[in-house]
Amino acid sequence: MTSRLNRDRLDRELLVRGWTASDLARAARVSATTISGARQGRSVSARTLRRLAEALSEATVISGLEELVA
Repeated sequence: MTSRLNRDRLDRELLVRGWTASDLARAARVSATTISGARQGRSVSARTLRRLAEALSEATVISGLEELVA
């Protein structure tokens, strides 16, 4: 099974954590190329999706950033 990520949502999730795509790749133990491809609309495996979700859920959301982002 593969899935496509919502790029806008992913970018927002990175922003509210103060992360770059490289930070997410490192935390999720996937390559930066995988993140780049996903942001360009390429599908990711269920395993990668799970790793991304776990990394994002474990990362601290910086209070106040959500309100600053339009």
